[in-house]
Amino acid sequence: MTEAVTSALVSTILGNLNTLVHEELGLVFGIQTEFEKLKRTFMKVQAVLKDAEEKQWKDEAIRIWLTDLKDAAYDADDVLDEFAIEAQRRRQRGGLKNQVRSLFSLHQNPLVFRLKMAHKVKNVSEKLDAIANEKNKFRLTEGVGENEADSFDWRITSSLVNESEIYGRDKEKEELISLLLANSDDLSVCAVCGMGGLGKTALAQLVYNDASVRGHFDLRIWVCVSVDFEIRKLSRAIIESIEGSPCAIQELDTLQRRLQEKLTGRRFLLVLDDVWDHYHEKWNALKDALRVGARGCAVIITTRLKQVADKMATIPVHLMGRLSEDDSWLLFERLAFGMRRREEYVHLESIGKAIVNKCSGVPLALKAVGSFMRFKRNEREWLSVKESEIWNLPDEGGTIKPALKLSYNNLPPHLKQCFGFCCMFPKDYVMQKDQLVKLWMANGFIDPEGQMDLHETGYETFDDLVGRSFFQEVQEDGFGNISCKMHDLFHDVARSVMIEECYLIEKNKRPRIPKTVRHITFLDESLCYYDKDLVKVQSLRSLITIQESLFPSGIMSSQKKLRTLNLSCFTFEKLPEPIGNLQHLRYLDVSNSLIQKLPESISSLQNLQTLNLSNCSRLYMLPKRMKDMKSLMYLDLTGCDALQCMPSGMGQLTCLRKLGMFIVGKEAGHHIGELQRLNYIGGELSIKDLGNVQGFTDAQNAYLTRKTNLQSLSLSWREDNNSKISEANSEDVLCALEPHSNMKKLEISGYQGSKFPYWMMELRLPNLVEISLESCMNCEHLPPFGKLQFLKSLQLQKMDAVKCIGSELYGDGENPFPSLQRLTFGEMMNLEEWETNTKERFDELTVLPDGLLQNHTCLQSLLFGGMRSLRSLSNQLNNLSSLKSLRFMFCDKLESLPEGVQNLNSLEA
Repeated sequence: MTEAVTSALVSTILGNLNTLVHEELGLVFGIQTEFEKLKRTFMKVQAVLKDAEEKQWKDEAIRIWLTDLKDAAYDADDVLDEFAIEAQRRRQRGGLKNQVRSLFSLHQNPLVFRLKMAHKVKNVSEKLDAIANEKNKFRLTEGVGENEADSFDWRITSSLVNESEIYGRDKEKEELISLLLANSDDLSVCAVCGMGGLGKTALAQLVYNDASVRGHFDLRIWVCVSVDFEIRKLSRAIIESIEGSPCAIQELDTLQRRLQEKLTGRRFLLVLDDVWDHYHEKWNALKDALRVGARGCAVIITTRLKQVADKMATIPVHLMGRLSEDDSWLLFERLAFGMRRREEYVHLESIGKAIVNKCSGVPLALKAVGSFMRFKRNEREWLSVKESEIWNLPDEGGTIKPALKLSYNNLPPHLKQCFGFCCMFPKDYVMQKDQLVKLWMANGFIDPEGQMDLHETGYETFDDLVGRSFFQEVQEDGFGNISCKMHDLFHDVARSVMIEECYLIEKNKRPRIPKTVRHITFLDESLCYYDKDLVKVQSLRSLITIQESLFPSGIMSSQKKLRTLNLSCFTFEKLPEPIGNLQHLRYLDVSNSLIQKLPESISSLQNLQTLNLSNCSRLYMLPKRMKDMKSLMYLDLTGCDALQCMPSGMGQLTCLRKLGMFIVGKEAGHHIGELQRLNYIGGELSIKDLGNVQGFTDAQNAYLTRKTNLQSLSLSWREDNNSKISEANSEDVLCALEPHSNMKKLEISGYQGSKFPYWMMELRLPNLVEISLESCMNCEHLPPFGKLQFLKSLQLQKMDAVKCIGSELYGDGENPFPSLQRLTFGEMMNLEEWETNTKERFDELTVLPDGLLQNHTCLQSLLFGGMRSLRSLSNQLNNLSSLKSLRFMFCDKLESLPEGVQNLNSLEA
C-alpha cells in the first residue's frame, strides 16, 4: 500500500520547493526553471492522488502507477535534500550568494556541484513527467474525496440489540445505568470511549434498551452520527426518531424550533453513536437546543477519540475495557462451534484458546475470527490459522479489517505515515514518546504547522494518535517521560499498510529483503546475516537495531541516503570515519555502546537532529567542532561519566531541547554561561564541575529559571583533596543556580557551603518529588523538606556536619512528609540527636526514636546505612503498612528488629 507514503511525500516535497532556500539556490545555480517545472508536475499529480488512492483497490494498473510515483518522489526528495544541505553549509560560510572560494564537500567547487545537481534534477524531472503523463489514461478526477464526510455513509447503527450475543459487559452496563438514573442535572453528557471493535455501540444499546432506563425516561432517541457532525442533519434525525416518520424541514431555525417543541418539559435520553468530531460551535448550538427538557435529561456519546470524549462529556469519561479471557472464549466458542456438541470439538479447544488469546479481548476481532473458524473442521486448518497473521485472514462479511482500517483511513497522510512507521517495533514493544517523535522528524513525517516547530508538532502528532486510540497503555513516569504500546491488531494493520516500506527482521527468520524497502529493523543478532543483502537495497532511509552487537562495516559506505541509524548496545569502541559521509542523516543512536571517542567527521553532519550518546560509560571526548551542528535538537549525554570536558561553544546550539549533561570548564567557550541561550532544553540536566564557576554573576549566566522544560536537575562539585573551592564561592554559586519552580527532581553533591540557599530553605520548588543530598559536608542545617506535599523520595548521604535531625527537617506541619515512599539515610557519621514529637535526645544515636516514622502509611522503601551505633529500632515500624523494602547497611551494632516487623504484610525484602 502506497497511499499514505505518496500523499505525505508529495506534500512535503511541494513544501520544500516553496521554501526560500530552494528558490535562492535555484537562482544561484541557474536552475530555477527546473525547480518551477518540478513544482508544477507535483501539483498536477497531487490533484488526482485522492481519486487514484480510492481506485487502486480495484485497479492493479493504478496501484503500480502509485508505486512508481512514490519511488520517483523519494528520488526527488533526496535531490532536494542535497540542496538543503548545501544551503545550510553556505549559510555558515557567509551567505547563499557569496560563492567566492566556497567549497563543497569532497573539495568540489560550486561549478562542479551545479553541473552534478542540474543533471540529477533533470533526470528526476523527466522521470516524474513520464509518470505524470500516464495518469491521463486512468481518467483520474481532480479533487475527488475532498468532502467525503458529506457523503461517506460507511456505517449505520441502530438502537436494536440482541443481548444474547454480548458477553462481559454486565458491570459496565450497570455502572452507566446507575449514573443515568441518579442524574438530576439539566443535561448531563456521558462519553463511552475506546478503540474500534471494543463494543462501544453494543454497550450503549444495552443501556438504551434496559427496562429501568425505558421506565425512567419519557423519550429515548438514537442517532448514528458517523463522520458527519452537521447540525441540520442531526436535528432532523432527532425529530425523525421521536416522530417515527421522515422530516422534510430544511431551514435550521425551523428545525430547531420543531425540535424544542418535541423536547420541552420531557425527560429524554439521547444517544449520539460513533462521533468522530465535535465541531465545537456546532456541538454548543445543538446543546443549546436540547436544554429545554426536564431535569435529569442525558446524552450518551460513543467515540474512538479521547479528545472528543473529553471535550463533550460533563461527567468522567467511561473508557471501554477488553473482555476477560473467560468472556472472550464464550463469545468465540458460540461463533466458532455454534450448536455442535462439545465432544465434537474438544480436540480443537487448546488451539482455539490460543487463537482467542491473539484477539486480546477485542469483541470485533473475536467475532471476525470466530465466524471464520465456523467453516474450519480439522485440526490442520485450525493450526494454520493460529500460526498466521490476522491480516491474512479472508475478510468475509466485513468485520475486523474494515473496522480497524476505517480508523486508519480516517487519518490525514502524515498521521498515516507516523502510525505505519510504528510497525518497525515488535509487538508489545514499549515505545517512548520522545523516541517516536525523533524518528518521525528524522524521516520527514512531521510538517510544522504555522509558528510551531518540529518538536511541538511531533508532540501534537503523538497526542493525536493517542486520542484516536491507536496507542494503548499510555503511561507517564512523573517526570514527563511518556511511554505506550500498540495493540496487536493495530500493529497488524500498520504492517499491512507499510508492507512495501518497512521490514522487521526477527530472530531465526530470514525473509528476502526487497530492493525498494526504505526502513528496516533487526532484532536479536539477525543483522549479521544480511550484510550482503543490505548493499543491494537501493535507498534505505532507516536502519534500527534492537538487541544487536555486531555491526557490518560496509553499511555506511553503501547506504548514503540513511536518515535514521540506531546502533544502540553495539560493542565497537569507535565509529567508522565514513559516518561523516551520511549527509542525509538526522538521527544517530549509539547509546549503551563501548565507544570512547567520536570521529571529527561527525560534526559535518549538517542535518543531524538527534545524537544519543546516553550511557556510553567509556566516552571521554566529543568532536571539537560540535558547535557547527546547528540542526542538533537532542544531544543526550546522560550517564557519560567518563566525559572530561565539553567542546567549545556549545551555547551556539540554540535548537537543543535535550542535553543531559554539561561540564563546566575554566576557558572561554567552556563557561557555565554557554547554557544561557539553551532555554529549550528539557528532561534531565546534570551540571558538573561547579568548582570552575567564578562566582554569583558567572553562575547567573546559566539562567536556569528560564529553562521551564527541565524536570530534573543535578548540581555537583568535584570531590577531591586538591580542590580549593571557598565556602563562600560555593554558596554564591548554588544561590545563583535557582531552577524554575516546575522542577520535580533535585540532586546536589559535593557542595562545600555551610548553608543551603534561600530558594531551598524557603521551598521555592514546591513540586519536588525526589531530593538527594550527598557529600554536603559543611551543612549543619537541613531545609524543611517535610512540608513538600509531593515528595516521594528523600536521600541524605555523607552529611557529616548534620548533628541533629528535628523540626527543621519536618517543618511545622502536623503531618510532615505526607507522600513519602522512599527514605534513605547513609553515613551520617556525626549525627548525635534526633528530635521527635516527644523531644527525646540521645548523646549517640543508638535507638531509632519513637515518632520518627509515625503516620507514614505511603512509605514503601526504607534504607539505613553507615549508622554504626544503631542498636534498636522504633516500635512504630508496624505503622508502615505499605513498606515493601527494609534494608540495613553497615549498622554493625544492630541487635534485633522490633516485634512490629511481623505485622508488615507488604514487606518483600
